[in-house]
Amino acid sequence: MAEETLPPSFPQTSEPSAGPNDSANRVRQPAASPFLYLLTLCASIGGFLFGYDTGVISGALVLLQSPQGFSLSNLQSEAVVAAAVGGAIAGSALSGIGNDKLGRRRVILISSAFFTAGAGLMAVAGDFVELLVGRLTVGVAIGCASTTVPLYIAEVSPPQIRGRLVSLNSALITGGQFFASVLDALLADTHGGWRYMLGFAAIPAIVQFVGFMALPESPRFLVSKGMEDEARAALLKIRGDQDIDVELEQIKTEVQGSKLESNVWDDLRSPPVMRALTIGCFLQCLQQLCGINTVMYYGATIIQMAGFTDPTTAIWLSALISFSNFLFTFVGIFLVERAGRRLLTLGSLAGVFLSLVALGGSFFVAEEGSVGVKGTGACTGISTCFDCVANAACGYCSILGADLCMPGDATSPSLGFCSESTWTFDSCPNDHQGASWAILLAMFMYLAFFASGMGCMPWTINAEIYPLRVRSFALGVSTSVNWVSNLLVSFTFLSTIDALAPYGAFWLYALVSLFGFAYLWRELPETKGLELEEIQRIFASRIKYSVLSGKAAISTKSIDIEDIQTTQDTIAAC
Repeated sequence: MAEETLPPSFPQTSEPSAGPNDSANRVRQPAASPFLYLLTLCASIGGFLFGYDTGVISGALVLLQSPQGFSLSNLQSEAVVAAAVGGAIAGSALSGIGNDKLGRRRVILISSAFFTAGAGLMAVAGDFVELLVGRLTVGVAIGCASTTVPLYIAEVSPPQIRGRLVSLNSALITGGQFFASVLDALLADTHGGWRYMLGFAAIPAIVQFVGFMALPESPRFLVSKGMEDEARAALLKIRGDQDIDVELEQIKTEVQGSKLESNVWDDLRSPPVMRALTIGCFLQCLQQLCGINTVMYYGATIIQMAGFTDPTTAIWLSALISFSNFLFTFVGIFLVERAGRRLLTLGSLAGVFLSLVALGGSFFVAEEGSVGVKGTGACTGISTCFDCVANAACGYCSILGADLCMPGDATSPSLGFCSESTWTFDSCPNDHQGASWAILLAMFMYLAFFASGMGCMPWTINAEIYPLRVRSFALGVSTSVNWVSNLLVSFTFLSTIDALAPYGAFWLYALVSLFGFAYLWRELPETKGLELEEIQRIFASRIKYSVLSGKAAISTKSIDIEDIQTTQDTIAAC
């Protein structure tokens, strides 16, 4: 069986690293300077904007659908949500190319400008079209930021804290979502509040733009463009008073390897890069397919389904759930350099699986306790409240002790003697009140496990597993996969609930999580504490993993790179 050959962009060595704990021949790693933390925080404003703009729309839509907004139809509301996701798909793909052509710093500056322009346009929008254009503009900025910020932070960070600093960006994504949910609740009763909700994003975007004017470009990008003096100056600024000569030589060696005779497409087709890209795309896809945005986008709806029917209560409980997502991201930041990427990812997925099983089970118990109803008109034949509100054409009415299922929809809460106080189309009273609290507890468990691992590890791992020559492009591909998966889950969730009931939908996500756990158990290597160049040698070798120790051990069948090169030279000579 033919051995796998390495693309020229991989570091050439005959002795692949045995893992993060084998430091006998490793150079002293650079320490983190205060300037590095300031740089990371400024870059991570892009993560905050990413989270804020994806989270704020749920509250803004409530006002936009009312007369004080544009009285948006359901189709127009879906278009507003889809515009941002579509823009993000395009932005992540374009930034994969732009990062190599323009540099990481310039792409972040461009994303800040797009965030500002999009937020400003939405704040002053005079009609639906202007709102849609503003939302699309913000979507492009989200795509650029979600691809470039993790890449930039990974390239300027020392190996021993790289995972922690990249994960800080994920923490600010969840922080942005939490802030958006609180602002939505505070402005819900303000006339024209949606303009303030959507326009607020311009403030942090301007702060990031001004801040990045004074921050350096990635030294790796500068070296790749032959700007070694500028790279030295940038590295000195990032590292402070430390000796940077050894680190700069490592960067130059990596870049020289990437400039050997080959092209990006040859590298992408090589087995080591394909292995890395497959794992990276799988992680980004799995992050969405285990159902996170069903909880984040439809949190208030799920809470109402659970029996907490008061809208204000549902909104504030949804904000509390967003806060738990933000809080537990810091658990991941704390553990990423201790437990490692692999163990943290697998542990997170195991917890997500169990939480989704519990969430589905709680909904099953709640549905079993659903009150009986008498169907009328087009809703004749429906016998339980759960089945009634699951039908888009029907709603539940309780009046004078009678439980009825009647024709209607969200825009028609008053039907004859069914007033706004006795009509509901998205929730039910429940004979098993304990099930409602169990649903809420399961949602908190789910977010605790997800945020501490799967929330940040796909971004962290993707930022460090690709060779320099294809790093930007591969990150653009994997981030696009994330957004396409986001779109798929977000726009099939309500349909999935209609087809499978809430418990069936969450059990389906649980099965996806279980499959993801099995695949990553077999394929995901540990990259904790390794130089970016060392990580490439792991993917260039056949390795076995120890789940408990987190080590990536090179097997006896690992590729001997010198032997491959000698064989290739011999063949060429013949």
